[in-house]
Amino acid sequence: MKDNVREFKVYKGNGKTPSTFMPRFIRDVRTPHSERYSIIMGEDFELIGTLDLHISEVIQTTLVIIPDVDQDILEVLVGLIKAELIEPLELDIESFNIFKGVSDFIVLDEEDFFGMDESDDD
Repeated sequence: MKDNVREFKVYKGNGKTPSTFMPRFIRDVRTPHSERYSIIMGEDFELIGTLDLHISEVIQTTLVIIPDVDQDILEVLVGLIKAELIEPLELDIESFNIFKGVSDFIVLDEEDFFGMDESDDD
């Protein structure tokens, strides 16, 4: 079985990539059979999505992306994901699911999270 542990790479562009679209893949979690990445881009390092890779004999991929990403950028992003993160594993892709703007999200900081009162659930 192929060893799925590898060094993390950050996509830095090839000099031809427009400066407004410089995605970076930041690995948040790695287990023996999965990886999760945050995808950021632009000068402000805006979070534009997340990527989950489930790795066994094949790869199952789930990309969740914000609605503002247009089709052209999405196609480039999928190509970068394949080239930078999937192809080095030398495994077949069983599925590549893309969810674009499926719901709103809420960000809680530590104070909000730990300050929640359980009685508010009533």
